[in-house]
Amino acid sequence: MNLPRLNPYYRASLVLIGAAVILITLAIVTNQRDITTAAVVLSALVCLVTGVFLATLSSGEPLDVRYVSLLPVQGSINLARLGADLGISGNAVMLPAGKDGRIRTVQFNPVSDYDGEAVPVSGNSFVAGPDAAGLVTVPSGEPLFLELRKQHQLAIPPDPDALPDLIREVGVDLLEVADRVRTEQEERTVTVTMEGYRLIGGCMALATESPRCCSTHPCPVCSLIACLLAEGLGTVVQVERCSPDAGQQSVTAVFCLLPSR
Repeated sequence: MNLPRLNPYYRASLVLIGAAVILITLAIVTNQRDITTAAVVLSALVCLVTGVFLATLSSGEPLDVRYVSLLPVQGSINLARLGADLGISGNAVMLPAGKDGRIRTVQFNPVSDYDGEAVPVSGNSFVAGPDAAGLVTVPSGEPLFLELRKQHQLAIPPDPDALPDLIREVGVDLLEVADRVRTEQEERTVTVTMEGYRLIGGCMALATESPRCCSTHPCPVCSLIACLLAEGLGTVVQVERCSPDAGQQSVTAVFCLLPSR
């Protein structure tokens, strides 16, 4: 039987009520009938009242994350199938805004392997040129990106070394989709690990269909991270792979930094 996830305030109330029970039991067992026992009983009452208030005033999750995590799944699957039917097999590549006349970051799915050198013409959905051919779309994470900019004044830091902190803040504090977010960079590879990932159900559904769905048409969260990396580093970012772990409730997303002209 799977127990529902409790919010932190409700868990704290249970701890306080448990502490009150322990203190009352201690007072009864020792039975000293002195000022120390009175202090213990008083502490137990404070813990009990505080715990009851926390349990009463704390609200549960407004939405069931198991259902929310499934919202973008079929869209990613459909795009992956369409791309495969069209012979577009390359992983998703984020082309950053501010380069080659682009006013927005776009997602490019090349027909085959892509080295980042040849930049497709922006403004066309289907690109069939001598240098680059594939599909150009708006990243699924762009609505999140725009909303974070509007509501939280999210800004790309000028210092690339501050990007890990920005990604952690977005995942943990703003979107609240993970308990912890770690970003590690090694040469041309960036690995982002989201622990305690609340939308793991959607990741598992995509992985069950095909691991290629995540790398060719990533979900809005991984797409948003790729956009942040592309704009923050000013380079082309390719989604290498996404590996969900239902047991650990974590997702590891690996991005490759391509040399752009």
